[in-house]
Amino acid sequence: MTFHVSNNKQVEVQGQVYNSLSAAARAFGLNSDKVLERVRCGWNIYEALEIVERKLPTMNYQYRIEQFAAQEKIKPGSVGKRLSLGRRRIREWLNLPEHSPTHHSNALIVTDSEGRTFGSLKKASAEKGIHRSTLKSGCLKLVKVKKYAFESEMSISAESLLLLCAHPNLRLKDDLFSFDGHFMLLDNQVRLHLFFRNTGGNEYIAFASIDGVTLFNVNCATNGYGIFSNSILFRNATSLKPHEKTALHNLMRGCAKQSWEIFLGDFVKYKMP
Repeated sequence: MTFHVSNNKQVEVQGQVYNSLSAAARAFGLNSDKVLERVRCGWNIYEALEIVERKLPTMNYQYRIEQFAAQEKIKPGSVGKRLSLGRRRIREWLNLPEHSPTHHSNALIVTDSEGRTFGSLKKASAEKGIHRSTLKSGCLKLVKVKKYAFESEMSISAESLLLLCAHPNLRLKDDLFSFDGHFMLLDNQVRLHLFFRNTGGNEYIAFASIDGVTLFNVNCATNGYGIFSNSILFRNATSLKPHEKTALHNLMRGCAKQSWEIFLGDFVKYKMP
């Protein structure tokens, strides 16, 4: 998961409190812009400040592709296309930029004065009918994109499923609380049905269903989100009805997972008390 820290907040390093990450960088004799960029790219503070050595992944990307292809019984050459389609669907639903922040550190979300968001300056320019060079002075807010796990993961994680339910951009959708809900196509042509209910203020509950069975409910508040503990996802398998077991199995297929214990374990950390 990407480590994110604001440069406007105090940070504590080795027991010493600094007014900002930039201040900590200067104290360690490092370029503050370089340290901030490292953190935005997923480094933790101690790695960014060169206190500890940066730990690289133990498996390279190509090896992970080969493993995933063997697991799914597909050709390694088709994995890239499959991942690209899945990530594009998630980015479109969350209204994130079309290109991957994994490869573009300057990826931006563009928001206008009316609260509408655009995936890029190019899209904002076309929609508003003005040249890109004048957009920044036209009451637009440019926000750097946070990097998310789905940009690099082979299969769909619990974190990515929760992003579909609780990402801040969803509050800007005019049809979020549509009576019919919304459908998201997961792997293996599994359709996830998302239904949102407004609970007042800036809060709502998201219901995630497959084949008409609501598998988990997510409470989305301004201070965070979590999965209700009474969700079918957390029930004992012996108490589930056959159609509920089938729906859970399809969810696992849709996320391209093989082990139910590991898959469920990823959700437990988001379980509400």
